Amino acid sequence: MLTSDLLTARLPLALGSTDLPFLGPKTSGKVRDIYRRDDRLFLVTTDRLSAFDRILGLVPYKGQVLNQLAAFWFVQTADIIGNHLIATPDPNVTVARVCTPLLVEVVVRGYISGVTKTALWYRYSQGERTIYGIDFPDGLSKNDAL
Repeated sequence: MLTSDLLTARLPLALGSTDLPFLGPKTSGKVRDIYRRDDRLFLVTTDRLSAFDRILGLVPYKGQVLNQLAAFWFVQTADIIGNHLIATPDPNVTVARVCTPLLVEVVVRGYISGVTKTALWYRYSQGERTIYGIDFPDGLSKNDAL
C-alpha cells in the first residue's frame, strides 16, 4: 500500500522531465515529453501536475498511473476503433504510431456541475435547457446526478 510516508519519501524521485536524445527530437507538453523517430512516437508521461495550462508541481507515480490507465483503455477499445498504441515498455512510456488524429472531443458527464462559461451547470443556471442538443428538465441543482 502506498502510504503518506512512502509518497513523501518519493517526492525527490518524481519524474519532472526527460533527456533521451537517442529517441529523436523532443517536444514537451504539459505532462508528456514526446520524442519522434521515423514513424514512431515515444510518449513519456511525467509526474508533472498541471491545471489551467500551468505546471503546478510534481506528484510521484502520477505519470505511471496516467500512462497505464490510458494504455488500458486503448487496449480495451482497440476492437471498436483502431488507435496508435504499439506498446508500453515501461510504466511511464508509450510507443505509438504517428497518426493523423480525429479532431473529436467526447465529454461524458454523470453530474451537472462546473464553473466555466462552457460548463453544463453554468449554462443551465443561466436558463438554458437545451444544451449540446440535450433537453434538461427544470429543477436541477448543482452537482445533481444526471
